[in-house]
Formats: sequence, structure tokens, C-alpha cells
Amino acid sequence: MKSYKYITKFALAISVFLNSNCTSILEPIPEGIVPMAELYTSESNIITAVNGIYNPLLGLYQQNMLRLTELAGDDGWTWRFETQPDLFEVDPTSGPVQQVWTSHYFGITRANGVLHNLSQVQDFSSEEMRRSIEGQAKFMRAFYYFNLVRFFGSLPLIVEEIVERNDAEKPRSGIIEVYAQIKADINDAIQLLPMSYDGGVGKEVGRPTSNSARALLSLVHLELEEWSEVVNLSQGIYGVGSLLSNYSNNFNGSQENSSASFFEVQYGGVIGETTTNKSIAFAPADFENGSAFILPTDDGLEGEGGGLSSGNGLIQAFEDGDLRKNIIVDTYGLSNFIDPSKPDGSLYYVNKYFNTSDPRGLSTWNFPLIRYAEILLSFAEALNELGFQADGEAFDMLNEVRENAGLMPLTSGELSNQDEFREAVRRERRIELAFEAKRYFDLNRWGVLADVIQVQMDYTNLNFPRQRLISHPITGKDYHLYPLPAIEFVNNVQLGEQNPGY
Repeated sequence: MKSYKYITKFALAISVFLNSNCTSILEPIPEGIVPMAELYTSESNIITAVNGIYNPLLGLYQQNMLRLTELAGDDGWTWRFETQPDLFEVDPTSGPVQQVWTSHYFGITRANGVLHNLSQVQDFSSEEMRRSIEGQAKFMRAFYYFNLVRFFGSLPLIVEEIVERNDAEKPRSGIIEVYAQIKADINDAIQLLPMSYDGGVGKEVGRPTSNSARALLSLVHLELEEWSEVVNLSQGIYGVGSLLSNYSNNFNGSQENSSASFFEVQYGGVIGETTTNKSIAFAPADFENGSAFILPTDDGLEGEGGGLSSGNGLIQAFEDGDLRKNIIVDTYGLSNFIDPSKPDGSLYYVNKYFNTSDPRGLSTWNFPLIRYAEILLSFAEALNELGFQADGEAFDMLNEVRENAGLMPLTSGELSNQDEFREAVRRERRIELAFEAKRYFDLNRWGVLADVIQVQMDYTNLNFPRQRLISHPITGKDYHLYPLPAIEFVNNVQLGEQNPGY
């Protein structure tokens, strides 16, 4: 049973707010209307405001975050009309790009409102509650900026409440400055957030904890190749979490907010806005309401289908005996509509989120954003980058994930140097985190995105748009950027120049 749910109807763009004085934050029927002037004057009202910070996650992780990550990596492709991110033909008028940008800034704006007005609340039940609210707002502001800076690079860095238009019209801050703010917010959150929650209004399980913040900060350092910091943070949370023996339980609603996860999108309401449509979005068109908008890449398709279906195929990446394969992908024994000459059961679909237990094709299952398995693999990667050690601690971290998936542990007999271990970690991340909005970010931070995608483009005589790469100012790696939404140059006259290549 889900113990923590977010508000469904929350808009800081208007002057009324829903007041939630109940244990379910996804309560579909508002209990009251809170005028703007009163929003930050009581503990119950500011909890409502905090809940609103999470609200953009619900829409973001239904489809558009996956469009911009899974289609732009080598794991997923589409046969449908939404081929822009798959073929790297996204332009500044792209709807998904606009939605991703806008939703993240909605969350940031709401976090800024809470932080700016926190001192107005006079009736906090405890200092712990006040600190928790501040910590949640800073954690979420950092989370939103972390996604944005990885998609778009330099950004308007807005950390104060927006009262009038000029407050939102800011020039772009550099990537280094944005990351400095992200780190500052997360370090504050580590100190402010509790280790756990005991239930009750504002204390529901599923809100980020201090360990959630440590996990997020470790991923920030990983992105920037700050290996020692990754190791220090990973050591601090190693053993705090655990791996679920049944991989599917990470995604099927049976063990939400467990020790296997540090942070999740909290779905679970009874209306469309509070559920995820990933189940039907990934499901075959043969199934009721199925759209199969992302399919797993498969070299057996030989480049057919319209999108980048082959080259570095995910299907070929699974090792024999990997217990995760039939959870992540499935053919369902259906006919192959991409190549009807091939036998039934030869076309794979994403099975990871397929849900037949909820009505109307909508799923109430949470979506994990930071899992313990990712921290183990990040730990292993950082240890190896600091220096390869045959059968050392990095092997232990890698093999915890492998053995949990039914695979044999790897030793220095198979991985005899740093390069071989690096590739093994990258392969393991690919499988373990498949279709969790991670692969594009990984390929990009490693500086290999263009080369990996070019292998797929070779099937269709396309060329990766290398003019859209920058040299990352911190790592020096080739780094792909999405375009800033065209409308934002109208909304913000100080935005400056578009990203290169658009």
C-alpha cells in the first residue's frame, strides 16, 4: 500500500491553492482553498506548498523524460511518428522539449516560493518539521536543476521567489555556476533532512531523506568525474540500502519506497493526472490501448522500422542466464509487424512497466529515480577510475548487482585492467537501469554518445549532428545539448544565444 502521495491539483501560477489536511497527498477532492496571502502562514499550508514542488514529476516521467533519454540513447527506438529524438532531429519548437523545460522550472519556482517564505510560518510543530520542509525544497530544486543542466547546459539560474516578470527574465548562468548551486542545495539538504519519516501529515514515507540527498549528490559528482567525492558519499550509504531478490519488485508496486530505492515518483491516485501511462505506452498495439511508442533496439531488425532500431542492440547485450531479461523485455509471442517475414515472437517490447492490475490502462506504480543498485554501480565506477585493483572493492560492488541478477561474478581473470573493468560497469549499468531515463545521460557524460549513435545511424545513412556537441567545461568530454525551447527567447529577452547547431 502506498503511504505517500503527491497533490494532484496544484498551480502556483494562480492565486488559489489546495489545502491538504489528510494523510494522502494525492487526495483527489480538495478540502479547502487557500488564498495566496495565506499560503505560507501555517504549517499545514506550507506542507501543501511543499507537496506542489513534487507535482511536476508526475507528468515528466509519464513519457517526455523517456522520449528525450531512451530514444536518444542506444536502448530504445520508435517506429512511430515521434522520431525526432530518436534520429537527433529535435528542433527548438519541439513539444517534449518545451514540456520538460517548463515542468522543471515550475518545480524550481515552487521550491523558491517555499524557501523564500519559510520564515513567515509561526506555528511549526517542531524544529525538525521546519528543517525537513527547507531540506525538501532544496533537494527538489537541486534535482530539477540537475536534469536541466544535463539537457540544456547553461541556464537561467533562478533561486529567488518570482514576484514579477523581471524576476524570471535572467541571462543564462554557466554550467559551472549551475553545478555550484546544485551542490550547495544538496549539501544543505543532507544536513536538514531526517534519516527517515514516521508517518503523519508532512512525514509520509517516500519524501527524500538525508540519505536520498547523499545518493543524489553522489550522482552529481559522478556526472562531473569527481571520483573521490563519489567514493566518499557511496561509502557513507553503502549497506543502508539493499537489492531486491526479485528484480521486478522494483517496478511493480509491491515494494515501493523500500530500502532498494532512495527516491521515487509517487504515483497512485485514481485519476489520469496521478497515474502513469507507461504501461500502455510501452505495450504492444495488439493489447488494449497499447502504443509501443518505444521498442528495445535489436540487431536482428537489421535497421528496419523507421527509427534507429539496430546497432549496439539492447537485446544482444543480455548475457545468458540474466534473470532481468524477461522482466525488461518480452515478445509476448506476437507477430512481428516490423518484419512480417519473421516468425511470431521475434519482435521485442519493453515489458518492465506492463501493468494489468490497474484499470483503464493507467498504472499506479511508482517510478524509481534513484535506486540502490545505481549507487553500487556508481561506487564501482568511481573506484576503478581512481585506480584499477584486481579483485578489489570495485569488483565487490559490481558483483553484488550481477549475482542478484543470477549472473556469475567477474574476476580479474576476465577483467584484467582498468579499461576492461570500465566497459563491464558500463554494460551492467545499461542492463540494470534500462528504460529508467539513465542511458542517454550516461552515454553523454562518458563522451561517447556521438560514436555510439553513429553505429545505429550507419544503418540509415545518417550522420550524428556533431555540431550540437560542446566541450563540457568541467570534464572536457564531448557533450550533446538539446535546444532551448524557441518560445523561451520570447518569454525572456535576456536568454542570449541558442545552443550550438540549432
